[in-house]
Amino acid sequence: MNRSMILACLATCSAAPALAKPKPALQVDDAAATIAWTNVYESAGEDWINDIVALSDGDFLAVGFLNRIDGETPSDWRALASRFGDDGKIEWTKEYGEGGAIDAFWTAREADDGRLTYGGFTTRIGPGGINAYVAATGEDGSILKENAYGTPGYDRITGLAPSGDGFIGAGHAEGVDGRDIFLIGVDRDGAEIWRRVFAEAGSNGALYIEPAGDGGFIVTGGTSARDDADMFVMKIDAKGAEIWRRLVGEPGTDDINHGLAVLADGRIVAAGYTNSWGAGERDFFAATLSKDGDIISIGTIGGSGDDRAMSAKADSQGRIFVIGHTDSAGSGGMDAMVAVLQPDGQFADGVVLIGGAADDVGAAIKPLTGGDALIGGYSASLGGASSDAFAARLSAIRIRPHPVFKASKIK
Repeated sequence: MNRSMILACLATCSAAPALAKPKPALQVDDAAATIAWTNVYESAGEDWINDIVALSDGDFLAVGFLNRIDGETPSDWRALASRFGDDGKIEWTKEYGEGGAIDAFWTAREADDGRLTYGGFTTRIGPGGINAYVAATGEDGSILKENAYGTPGYDRITGLAPSGDGFIGAGHAEGVDGRDIFLIGVDRDGAEIWRRVFAEAGSNGALYIEPAGDGGFIVTGGTSARDDADMFVMKIDAKGAEIWRRLVGEPGTDDINHGLAVLADGRIVAAGYTNSWGAGERDFFAATLSKDGDIISIGTIGGSGDDRAMSAKADSQGRIFVIGHTDSAGSGGMDAMVAVLQPDGQFADGVVLIGGAADDVGAAIKPLTGGDALIGGYSASLGGASSDAFAARLSAIRIRPHPVFKASKIK
């Protein structure tokens, strides 16, 4: 049995297993959706779900980490993976890397043969410091191969895209002048084939990578120097060579990337949060670019407070579901917030708020057919000793106007 307590429960938590205390349920503001079920993953420390991906057999895989305790020496973060059906029934849950180290998954992909490949970071293996990390497991989550790469500093992989018989990982590596954009091509076992580091002034890092649909790849991330942070969108070829790059943002403000989707027609949607435009301290924003990198539209949605998008994924209709958190309104502290970017590149006029009495953050989203969505993140409202990781299904989502949040067309 895992050291962390793992609970699979309905929104009422009436199905909690023996020996597990019933958990408070997250609530949806103003009946804008229903929570069909919630899976909770907890430890003594902070626990996060960072990504949820669909698998070929209809299952889903949620990845993240458990037991983050800042300042604890030695650290014992454990990478987390949980496989479950669309009804929330857990097939298996695994922890990786126990034993006085830092291990975290940030994303995952399924290979053609059913094996699972994860990207993240670790201190347990590699050249030193925090190392970029790729692990391959079987369909049952059993480790087949682990690889780590990087510098003696802080390196990580946060995005993976399938490429040939392997994957391209995107993240950052520690550089002389801060962080550098880090791209690595690996085979199906995670063994390195090629590597590219873009060493530039300031601090730069990639977060996401997706196939462009023409043999190339789209990479997004951020660059910052002298109190100015911008989002970048870059196209690369299959060997990591840069084809073009665009910056999105205004001088002297923060425009932060936290989401990427490439649509069937080649348009690129890069999402995140901004204080360059919008209604409040920070707002959700999304920029839509052509396949050649020309900015087509920019839209925002937010209230008077701090609204930060943390993930964005497309549905089958070309809409982008964006999830993050807000303190502009809600049940208490921060609430998870879902907004929808329409196919015209502008936000629908409305949001869905999910939360409890404490802080609740949405960090992962996977749209489903029929307008439902799987969401994940971390919550301090679920009754654990600290923030607990969760995955949940939102059903009957109704994006409708909210008195606090305003959608704006910037371009």
